[in-house]
Amino acid sequence: MMRHRSMRLALLAALAVACSAGTAHAYRFIQNTNPGRTSSGYLVTCNDPGGFTHWTTANIPWRHNTANQGAGKTAALQGAMAAWTNVGGANHNLSYAGTTNAGFTTDGINTVLWARGNGCNGSCLAITALVLAAGQVITETDISFSQRYTWNTNGSAYDVQAVATHEFGHTLGLHHTEVTSTPRPTMYASYFGTDGRTLENDDVQGLQCAASRYPVSAPQFAMQGAAEPQAMSDIRTGLGLTLKSRPSPGGAILRFGLLRESDVKVQVFDIAGRHVTTLVSGLQPAGEHVIAWDGSSERGHASSGMYFARISSGGEQARATVILAD
Repeated sequence: MMRHRSMRLALLAALAVACSAGTAHAYRFIQNTNPGRTSSGYLVTCNDPGGFTHWTTANIPWRHNTANQGAGKTAALQGAMAAWTNVGGANHNLSYAGTTNAGFTTDGINTVLWARGNGCNGSCLAITALVLAAGQVITETDISFSQRYTWNTNGSAYDVQAVATHEFGHTLGLHHTEVTSTPRPTMYASYFGTDGRTLENDDVQGLQCAASRYPVSAPQFAMQGAAEPQAMSDIRTGLGLTLKSRPSPGGAILRFGLLRESDVKVQVFDIAGRHVTTLVSGLQPAGEHVIAWDGSSERGHASSGMYFARISSGGEQARATVILAD
């Protein structure tokens, strides 16, 4: 597969290697001790005495600006988020929180968008900005995909999910890996196609090492009733359409709300964006509705893990992350 060495996947970093000779690990981290917004940083090892950029909270919600080339890219972004969320022993939970009009600016919103500029010039495909507090704590991040290129979700260049997986790694504090052999980790410095959608051992071990040095607690959900986790997602639209999900023994519970009687469709997709099942299709009365999904799908029983549900009605949509429990 052709690689495009000139297509640098940002951060546009000052690559100053501050690592001990002969280290057994190739993953690297972003070090920047200056509070504020940045798209640069030194490249350091996990045990560097100066530390590196990191989160102190487990839950990291993302919003998607669908302007320009952003439309139709949601499933690809969700797949990229899931790759990092599914890393065992790290507890970082990247979630899709709906759409936004926010831009590449410090505003308290973690945003993915498509635009020209924003520091992504020349052969840059995408750039990540970190907003840092004292102690190299990440408080916000944004990702800007370059409008100079044509972005695809069908596996052809340039692949949104592959580049997003790489950039989400930067948002978690990872820099470019020192690996030069195959298989390429997603944190390899140049674009190399759809293989970048998946994490290699180097990527996984990098996030695990970051979590070991800077632990974040497992995602906590408020309790409602008798010890039941609150919805993992609650995305509201202007017409009052809502979708919520929580894990339940042997499956998942989904709830949706309608302000008025409407034709509704509730569908479930896997992290690659493939349709798994349709749970509701037809006219539904106003009010709150509860669906118990036991994993049944059109291709047999779905395996436990992360999925995404979408409700659509009257031109409006809402989405939720679904955890299918054993």
